[in-house]
Amino acid sequence: MKKFVNYQELKSEEINFALGTDRHGKHTIQMYVGAEAAEVALVSPACVTNWPRVTGDGNFGTMWGPAEITKAKFTLDLTDGQINEAANNGYEHFSALMAAVDDRLLDFVQANQLKILGRKNLSRDECKMLQIRTVRPKYDKATGSLAGHSVQLSAPKFAWDGCGGRYPRTINVCDHQGAVVPNGTVQPGDVVAVTMFANQIYTGVGGDKFGIHWSFEDVQVVCQRSRLAQKTAVPCFQTNTYDFAMPYTDPAAVTSCGGTDIEAQFSEPMTEG
Repeated sequence: MKKFVNYQELKSEEINFALGTDRHGKHTIQMYVGAEAAEVALVSPACVTNWPRVTGDGNFGTMWGPAEITKAKFTLDLTDGQINEAANNGYEHFSALMAAVDDRLLDFVQANQLKILGRKNLSRDECKMLQIRTVRPKYDKATGSLAGHSVQLSAPKFAWDGCGGRYPRTINVCDHQGAVVPNGTVQPGDVVAVTMFANQIYTGVGGDKFGIHWSFEDVQVVCQRSRLAQKTAVPCFQTNTYDFAMPYTDPAAVTSCGGTDIEAQFSEPMTEG
């Protein structure tokens, strides 16, 4: 059973890796933490999510999803977006932790590159070019400028039942106190925390790419987007002065040239003939 610890309590220097082999004889990498070789499992900080699909059929039926329902995944991203117009300081610690974990994996892969990558004499920087990092930059599609960072999480909708079959599972959606919300949903822009864990170390993706697949089990909706504080002022506008400036008032009812209230005119039912 996984033991989820707060991300602030997880120490990257206690995370280790070991080589193993699968049933086909291919080299694999195991990831564990502490003297008891426990699974790496943590509770993330509260972060803004932009592309959550944690209910129903997950990403099935989307342009990024699979063609078969049995391959559907629940997905979630954790971004460094601002919360209530302020920087998310918890993300900085979280991002540094994930970078330190990635660096430990990088060192392990470089030291064992012949068995893992089938390469030799690669420098650390050359190995890093093959690594898919946990915290990924996001770029504006129009300008190409850096728009932030995100961590991508996924979990298969169908799990093995141990008897050769699979069964559909659900992601627990909880409120800010951790109570499971029946039929709870997660919407874009919500602030969420998750129970996440290192599912596997993947190698050979796209040829010789490698990285950590982070998965998740539960989502806590810390604050829904609709209940976040709304902006009350734009400081950069306050320095502008205009001779014709007037206080804002509610717009008067729109009328036609003849003085007829257009809204009232079109609210009357139309009759034939």
